[in-house]
Amino acid sequence: MTDLVARIAGLWRYPVKSCAGEAVDRLTLGADGWPEGDRAWGIVDAAGELTWMGAHPRLALVQAQWQASTLRLQGLGRAVAVPLDGGADITVRGWNGERQAFDELQAWDGPDEAAALLQEATGAPLRLVRLSLAAQRRPVLNALHLVGDGSLQAWQDALPRPLQAAAPRVRPNVVLTAADGGPLTPFIEDLITAATLGRLTLRRTGPCVRCVMTSIDPQSGVLQPPALDALTQLSAERLPGEPVQFGIYVAGSGAGELRVGDEVELTLAF
Repeated sequence: MTDLVARIAGLWRYPVKSCAGEAVDRLTLGADGWPEGDRAWGIVDAAGELTWMGAHPRLALVQAQWQASTLRLQGLGRAVAVPLDGGADITVRGWNGERQAFDELQAWDGPDEAAALLQEATGAPLRLVRLSLAAQRRPVLNALHLVGDGSLQAWQDALPRPLQAAAPRVRPNVVLTAADGGPLTPFIEDLITAATLGRLTLRRTGPCVRCVMTSIDPQSGVLQPPALDALTQLSAERLPGEPVQFGIYVAGSGAGELRVGDEVELTLAF
């Protein structure tokens, strides 16, 4: 049963976890329902542990673009093209919050030129690594992040000053708007159980719990605490006593394609 019709207002892909992503016109899902080219690469620190933008906010200044034969990193007036295969086979460690321990993951080391760009941006000895499919699909990870444009606007309205680049701060894969051009009712995604596009269904897998990354200005890499403070307030009003939530996670029912402008039939849990 369809409870609401919406449209896709924006799509994003994040080829490197914790680097800036790229707005795209279409997003292709593989047979497992995960987006191709999304979070296939990671950043490791000197200890060989996967790190994140919360630890190194200036990773926001490095943009990643997934192309046909290369991964392109760009920032600080420099660009590095990285082959989509090759590199030394290495083992890295990724934190598993459910086990409260590290998982050992297969990866391939990226080139020194990419490491130099990351170090210049952050001042830390970081390296780019290509993650194995098993590392990309760990059970603690999620396929797609979805949010409504009404929620983004409610966030802006709760701030003393509007944010620049609000959507990139919450790193959505899919932003929905109302079928007539929006905006959607704020936080309608909290009620979404499924979003259907033809034969493809995006099924809810859980809420998206927010962290300090929402405070990072994508244009400067500087922390702006009021951004997370406002999200915390909005979440507490809707979900008192729960962790800070904004948006939901979904996974595709199989292979398919999402395109900006596509009509989406939403099923809601009232």
